[in-house]
Amino acid sequence: MEDIGNAIRDLRLKKGWTLQKLASLTGLSVSFLSQAERGLSSLSIVSLHNICEALGVEASALLSSSKVAAARSEFVFPIVPAADQLCIRIASSPVTYRYLSGNFPDRIIEVLINEFPPSYHHPLATHTGEEFGYVLEGHLVLRIEEETYPLSPGDSYHFLATRPHGYETSPKEGARVLVASTQKFLEWHSETRLGRNSA
Repeated sequence: MEDIGNAIRDLRLKKGWTLQKLASLTGLSVSFLSQAERGLSSLSIVSLHNICEALGVEASALLSSSKVAAARSEFVFPIVPAADQLCIRIASSPVTYRYLSGNFPDRIIEVLINEFPPSYHHPLATHTGEEFGYVLEGHLVLRIEEETYPLSPGDSYHFLATRPHGYETSPKEGARVLVASTQKFLEWHSETRLGRNSA
């Protein structure tokens, strides 16, 4: 979270804003924003969304590493080195998300590796576009509406994400899944937490 905090501080200072100014625009406290900028507090997806909206940037752009962002300032850099792939957790979520896709204007596909812990349960939810997944390790149960599909390493899935869907893992084993979606992950989570999507 320290890199994200540094990015927030840099953008705020470039605008000439005080912490009080950013707090007034986001509804967050000055003390919380100060801790977030120093990497001492975790940001929920809603807080991150509010900060990005106030700063006028997309969350995915804010989360991009400074090295990659600098390389892309003059041309579209097609490579995301392993060291620059962002790994995050959203607030208290036990799932780790590793970003593999690039960050350029009008991109369509978001590619991640989702690491689901044992005993994970994600309730049915919907979002726009399509979703594809390939199980790298472990076992995952995919639920689409009333149907359940046990998945093992090497299995893949692909469906219209407007259908209610969710995921589960067993108490003994988690799963690592390569996911590609036409819905940008952070924007979808922001809308879900803000009550703009059905679950």
